[in-house]
Amino acid sequence: MRNHLQTALALAVALAPAAAGAANAPILQYIYGGSGGTVVFIHGKGNCGAGSTSGCGGNPYAYWTNSYNNATLLNEATTKYTSSGTVYYEAFAIGHDTETQGYWSAANDVAYCLRDLINGTNGSGCNPNGYRRTAFKVVGHSAGATIIDRILSSGWWPDVSNAIQGYPVSVQGALAGARSASALYNVDGQGNWVTGFISWLAGTVGYNLKSNGAWSLTRGNVNNEAAMGHQGKSPKWFLKVTTTGGCGSCNNSGAWFCGVGVNEADNDGELGAACAAVGYSSDDDSDGIVWMYDSDPTSNTSGSNGGKYNANYTGYYWHWVASWANHDHGRNDAYTTLGDWQSSSGCYSRSPGTCVGEYAF
Repeated sequence: MRNHLQTALALAVALAPAAAGAANAPILQYIYGGSGGTVVFIHGKGNCGAGSTSGCGGNPYAYWTNSYNNATLLNEATTKYTSSGTVYYEAFAIGHDTETQGYWSAANDVAYCLRDLINGTNGSGCNPNGYRRTAFKVVGHSAGATIIDRILSSGWWPDVSNAIQGYPVSVQGALAGARSASALYNVDGQGNWVTGFISWLAGTVGYNLKSNGAWSLTRGNVNNEAAMGHQGKSPKWFLKVTTTGGCGSCNNSGAWFCGVGVNEADNDGELGAACAAVGYSSDDDSDGIVWMYDSDPTSNTSGSNGGKYNANYTGYYWHWVASWANHDHGRNDAYTTLGDWQSSSGCYSRSPGTCVGEYAF
């Protein structure tokens, strides 16, 4: 197995023309090599752009890394066991700013960075090393999946769409907006006491959950973009990894009563605050962060596509894997019990990384 702690990381710093107003430019990071092909990972809401002093601090890899044991979805999602041996894919990560700007601006940054990767150019400034990959697979977590959906649905970047091989993977993606974002801004029927609660948290324990990025991800905003044809029209099947919710699904560090052991403290507090704010309902297919119809907006759970909750969503979205990992732990394989392993004969995991590597590619 590759030791990601010994991997040399190449960081690119520059301002993309499409994001002149952004505080932090996009950044293309080479994680490690592999002979099976290329996978590009797109992180969720936050600021992993070049020059960022918050969030990932300009290091996209940090978004995917578990501080407890340095486990990362990137490693498992680029590892595939076969009867003839282990296949490793090489990994890239793109850092973007979906904190100080809306996700639609971040999508521009990511798309132009991917175009540079395809052509081996540096027009956006994110690829000074001149990496060139004319075909690759993509995995997005949370808002990262929303960004990939926009790139594909809008039709503005056909060269990028054509370069994406196979099925894009959406790990707990807010494909039709985020319930937590709507609750934060008291819109889409998700308000009540939450706005005051979050404001209190911000002043008391330093939580800063509101941002331009969070506002852009409200259900109303994303659905408005879908109505204009910019979301929900993917010509490629999305493989959707959702969170089952329920016991141990949110702020679940040390949830012994669920038989689940999680060791990750970086984001549990803020995640728990957001989950407590939005609450739970019987239709949750997630952990309270996204609605069921955010991650599964069409009726294709049984194989057909079409509007299940929103007629704007006419693309191809497949409800693929339900994971026990909560919204945060779905990106860094934080589960340490119950046998998170994979082999050529099957995928046995509480978090989605292994299933992505074994079955998505």
